[in-house]
Amino acid sequence: MNVSFEEETLKDGLHKLMVRGTLDAPGTMVIEDEVRSRVTELGGQVILDLANVDYISSYGLRMLLVAARTLNNLGGALSLAGANQNVMQMLKVAGYDTMLPVYETVEEAIVSLSA
Repeated sequence: MNVSFEEETLKDGLHKLMVRGTLDAPGTMVIEDEVRSRVTELGGQVILDLANVDYISSYGLRMLLVAARTLNNLGGALSLAGANQNVMQMLKVAGYDTMLPVYETVEEAIVSLSA
């Protein structure tokens, strides 16, 4: 399964996790433990860059929810950015666009979260 993520520290407690690949059940299982671990260690504000995610299933959505709850419990927050039309549709159907900040681009998220 060709799924991966990269981490980047942007500034002052703001971090970006860029996910690549298909977040169906097999794909999500490849990275979910590591994503949860990194989110726990990072805390603060985390932007999850979904620009390179071509599909997300309910299993992938669950990973996002766990990450958001983990950050919330640590006093931080998860924001989503860059989702393509198909991924955004899944986020909307699941109601994630009303539970989490969702931005069209990472740059838009950075500006909003830095204000």
